Amino acid sequence: MKWIKWALLGFLGLVIILLIGAFVPGIWHRLFTYPRYEKEVAELAKLRREPTSQINLSTFRGAMHVHSYLSHDSRGTLVDLVSAAKKVGLDFIFLTDHPRGDIDTLPKGFRGFHDGVLIEPGTEKQGFCAWPLGPAIIDWRLQKDSIAKQVVSHGGLLYYAHSEEPHDWNNPDFQGMEIYNFHTDTKDQSPLPILFDAFVNGKIYRQWVLRQFFDPQTPIIDHWDKLNTSRKIVGFAAIDAHENQNLRARYLPDGRIQWVGNNAKNIDTMEVKFWNKWLFSAPDQSGWVFKFLVDTYESGFNYITNYVMADSLSTASIGKNIKQGHLFIAFKSLGDAKGFQFYGMDKKGHVSGILGDSIRLDQVKSLKALSPLPGRFKLIHNGKTIKTSKEKSYEFVSSEFIEKGTYRIEVELELQGKFIPWIYTNSIVIY
Repeated sequence: MKWIKWALLGFLGLVIILLIGAFVPGIWHRLFTYPRYEKEVAELAKLRREPTSQINLSTFRGAMHVHSYLSHDSRGTLVDLVSAAKKVGLDFIFLTDHPRGDIDTLPKGFRGFHDGVLIEPGTEKQGFCAWPLGPAIIDWRLQKDSIAKQVVSHGGLLYYAHSEEPHDWNNPDFQGMEIYNFHTDTKDQSPLPILFDAFVNGKIYRQWVLRQFFDPQTPIIDHWDKLNTSRKIVGFAAIDAHENQNLRARYLPDGRIQWVGNNAKNIDTMEVKFWNKWLFSAPDQSGWVFKFLVDTYESGFNYITNYVMADSLSTASIGKNIKQGHLFIAFKSLGDAKGFQFYGMDKKGHVSGILGDSIRLDQVKSLKALSPLPGRFKLIHNGKTIKTSKEKSYEFVSSEFIEKGTYRIEVELELQGKFIPWIYTNSIVIY
């Protein structure tokens, strides 16, 4: 009996030690790491300078590749989506709800303006993010090439999702690809340490908890650059938001509590008793009486953002300019990139084209980028970095090395003494 008692005590002690070890990093982050990050980002924001616009287009912030309750793995409502977008300053949301069957009829769900936020329905299946931008019926039983041709020939957008996965990269109809996907970024790490971190810091420092997943998507970016040497492939950022890595509860009509876990799956129901009643609050706008949230629409929308330069905030204009490549992506939680510009100038100093455009060689004297925050600029030509600014700056100009090919800009911000990725632009093609 003594041996069993000591074994149980030893096991209990080991469990306690492991739990303490699991929570120590999160406690350290809460006390030291994340407050320093917050302070540096706040100091960086004070350095913001709004550049004078050299481009005759407005810039709109948006989220692309987003799921609502129409997908099998989400419970997101219109209230959830719009309130999150409003809090972080998004202008549009392009949804990609999974179809529930072989026949996908669009538009479906939410469409148009909701409290000032433009929502456009789309779909994700078979590796595609498709936005028909109007009435359409997609038959997913058809060959993938036939589906792509159908969407594109009717004026829609057809982009590859999850660019780390195999795709038919020679398909002439696909127009673009995800050059960053948050879900992709989580695949190379164990979620347990970040789950413990979220338990300690999820309410106050959720953005920094999610940031623990970040790795530069170098192989995907390199592949994107290679594809762009043959034809234009537009790059965009996917937060792949579901708001589904959570534990939530709500009342059923019979008064019991339904628990919903990861991927929006029902996991249990229970009676409300005196011993568990303290867990539950008044229902929020979506009916939840308990929430432990790791990912949220708000944190996702603020994590990485698509900035589209367009004539107006409308489906037609946003869709047209995404297709053109008048788009750059930025990790907005590090700093709002609205105001950033990348363009070519002719010999008279006039703008001859912007990111996403093709410009004749004799119409480009120099390439210029303007940033609202001071950063380190990199000029990439045909996938190779050919010039890096020596110091942090608001402006970058290059009149050397101008020859035919694709040119794009990356901007890095300095945090904790290190330069980290902030902005990726689509390319200017010089021919």
